[in-house]
Amino acid sequence: RNVRSRCASTSTSTTSTHSLTHTNTMLNYHELTMNEPRDSPQRRKQFLVICAIMVVMTLHAALTAGILATITIAPGQFPGGEFVYKFMTKDYAASTGTLRTVSSDLGILEDGGSSNLIIAEDEEGFEKLDTADLLYSILLDDPSFIPGGETRFASGVLLKESSSNNNGGKMKKLLLEDANALIAKEGKEGGTHSKDVKYEVGRLPKVKAAVAQHPFTAGAFSAILQSYKIIPKFKQYAKDHGKSGQSPVIIATCSAKQKMCTYYMPLAKRDAFYMGKPTMEKYASTFDDASMLERMGVESFGGINFGKVGRGIKRMLGMGGSSSSSKEEKKDEL
Repeated sequence: RNVRSRCASTSTSTTSTHSLTHTNTMLNYHELTMNEPRDSPQRRKQFLVICAIMVVMTLHAALTAGILATITIAPGQFPGGEFVYKFMTKDYAASTGTLRTVSSDLGILEDGGSSNLIIAEDEEGFEKLDTADLLYSILLDDPSFIPGGETRFASGVLLKESSSNNNGGKMKKLLLEDANALIAKEGKEGGTHSKDVKYEVGRLPKVKAAVAQHPFTAGAFSAILQSYKIIPKFKQYAKDHGKSGQSPVIIATCSAKQKMCTYYMPLAKRDAFYMGKPTMEKYASTFDDASMLERMGVESFGGINFGKVGRGIKRMLGMGGSSSSSKEEKKDEL
C-alpha cells in the first residue's frame, strides 16, 4: 500500500509539474510575443505569410468568378412568359439575396454549397431542378447614370408557356397569395429588405435578344464583374449594332450547378421589360443634380452633404442646376 501510495503521489506531482511548466511556457511565449518590436523578423514573416494567403485567396476568387473569361455575345431569343417578381431599388449585388428570398418563399430546399442557389427536391417530391431558366433577375438601369444603391432590378420566377400549368400555378399562388399575405400580416410591408417587399406580376414578351454566358460564383467578384464587365460589354454590342439610342435592359438567369450565368439583352420591345415602371432615361432624369460622389453612393462625409454643395456651386456659376425641390417633384410625377 505504501508503495502504491508513493507511486500515485509521484504521478500526481509529475502531472502537476508538467501542467505548470506548460502554462508557464504558454505565458512566457505570449509575453515574449507582446514584447517583440513591431519590425522584428518574426512579425515581418508572419505579416508576409498572411498577406500571401490573402492574395492567393483573392486571386482564386477572381479567377473563379471569370475575371479573365472572354464574353462572346451571339444572337438568340429570350423565352418570355409570366414573371412573378419583387421590385427592388438597391445595388445589383442584392439581386442574389432577393432570389434566395424567392426560393425560400417557394418552400424549396436550398442545396447549392457556397452559392445556395441549386433547387433541390422539395417536400412535395418535385423533381430536382436548377435555378437556370426558372429564377431570373432583370437589371433595369445603367449604373453609370444612376447613383450607387439606387439602381432598380426585378427578381423572381419566370413561368414560361412550356412549363407545367399545375407547377406554375402552384408557384404563382405561393408568391402572390401566401407570401404577400404573410408580409401584410406581419406588418413588414414597405421595408427595404427583400423579405418585406410584396410580389408583383407582369408579362414579358418573347423577343430576339443578344445572348452571352459568363462564370458565376454568387460572390462579391461576380457582382463587380456584372456591373463593370458584363453590362459594358452589352452596351458596346448595342452600339455596334445600331441600338445605342436607348439604355439596354439586361436579364440574367444563373446555374449554380454549372457555375454559369446566361445573360439576355432584348433587341426589341425594350420598354415592355419595365412592366409599367419608368424607363431608365426617365428615372435617371431625377438624378440630374447628383454629384460624382453621390453617383458612387457617397452622399455625405463629416457632416458635409456633397449633393447640396454641388448644387450650390452650380447655382453660383449659373449652370442651371435644378433645386432639390424640383427633383422631388420629378419623383412625384413618376
